Amino acid sequence: MPRRLRIEFEGAIYHVMARGNARQKIVRDDADRRRLIDGLEHTVVRHGWEVLCYVVMGNHLHLMVKTPRPNLGAGMQSFLSGYAIWAGRRWRRLGHLFQGRYRAEMIEDESYYWTVSRYVHLNPVRAGLVRRPGQWEWSSYPGYRDARRARAWVAHDELLAAWRGDQGGRDARGAYVRFVDEGLDDPPRSPFREAFGGWVLGSERFVARLRSLAGPILSNPPAAEARQLAGLNKTRGHPHIVARAALLGRFRTQIRCRDIEALGRNRAQEMEARSCAALPGRQRDARIVSSKMRASAS
Repeated sequence: MPRRLRIEFEGAIYHVMARGNARQKIVRDDADRRRLIDGLEHTVVRHGWEVLCYVVMGNHLHLMVKTPRPNLGAGMQSFLSGYAIWAGRRWRRLGHLFQGRYRAEMIEDESYYWTVSRYVHLNPVRAGLVRRPGQWEWSSYPGYRDARRARAWVAHDELLAAWRGDQGGRDARGAYVRFVDEGLDDPPRSPFREAFGGWVLGSERFVARLRSLAGPILSNPPAAEARQLAGLNKTRGHPHIVARAALLGRFRTQIRCRDIEALGRNRAQEMEARSCAALPGRQRDARIVSSKMRASAS
């Protein structure tokens, strides 16, 4: 299985979700919840993030974060692994705490702040844990409802500044509370249900920007998100094209587009390209050179 697509750039905005392995609990009591939130605060300060909202549930967590520097991966690795090590020692258990890689969905700009944050803040209500989001202590919403409960490291003002006045009046905080309360009577669907590929919330221009930032690279198998950006469906198109920058880690199966194209596009050459992609670096380079020589000789 390929790793999830990761695109990082200055000022990028993400909705991030991390789930427990096999949907197991990531927190067991309030001490765990406090430690997880303290870890998030430490990450925000250390990596210069702007956290706009968060919620800690029993077996997963959500947050919306803006990264002034392209460091989501580094921050999430520090945040999740630090908590997992602490929890493993406290619980005296071995094995993975979190399920695979966290999910990071892209958000174009602040015009989506209210919609996404409302969905995040209503998680405890949807789960039947509380009747109103303000009753759930383990989220950023109490600080939006009551400024006295705001955490200094949560970017409340940035989210409230995105208010468009749709709720009337001049009080952005009150307008946001009314906006969230409307979701109690008419629960909203996830805003990413209508997003490009289910993970890019923004305009066609934003999708095009992500595509240009990613650039071409080859991996076998390709990440689903990369296939979407590249405009490939599941049965047609080049079998290896995925997006760049963005696949965290270094795959042995990555080779350059121009090298694959030099091998040709018929079935026999495609199979050779696949086997070539799986080879270690020096053997792969030798195979590519050999294939190019055969192609030029013919």
